[in-house]
Amino acid sequence: MLKRVLMLTAVTLLLSACAKPTTGCLEVSCRPSSDLHRLTIWWQPEMRNGPYDYTQVPVDH
Repeated sequence: MLKRVLMLTAVTLLLSACAKPTTGCLEVSCRPSSDLHRLTIWWQPEMRNGPYDYTQVPVDH
């Protein structure tokens, strides 16, 4: 029984060590950019209306 509890604890610790919380995008390279179908608008912190720092708007051709 003790061996099973120790094994479960070890597996739980290993899995939790591998998990990283999603902190959002802090680098320019991971941010979505505009393309032919969507315009990406980046909002200043004081203009944000929630947790999102950008909005993607469809572009009609």
